[in-house]
Amino acid sequence: MSIIDEKIKEGKPLIVDFGSDTCAPCKMIKPVLEEIAEVYKDRLNVIILDVYENMEIAKEMGVMSVPTQFFYDSEGTVLGHHIGFIPKEGFDQIISEHLLAADSEKA
Repeated sequence: MSIIDEKIKEGKPLIVDFGSDTCAPCKMIKPVLEEIAEVYKDRLNVIILDVYENMEIAKEMGVMSVPTQFFYDSEGTVLGHHIGFIPKEGFDQIISEHLLAADSEKA
């Protein structure tokens, strides 16, 4: 079972980021994701994966370039993905309009 599967079992929306320490946009997005993980810790999970340390998972998910983020609802359904840098405001919008909104509709 992968770390993604383990986090999905927690029943919260999930953001999975694939990046690398050698990638400038990845280095820029990491503190943004760490802040999001802290701010939303009770409502969603964030996983930051190094693509070179997690090649098998990245290959299974079709990651072709980094950074790449995948967005899951609380049931583990992929709602979408994004390639490239996203500023904090962009993540906040995705979270409120898609991740947390999808869960409140199910409740």
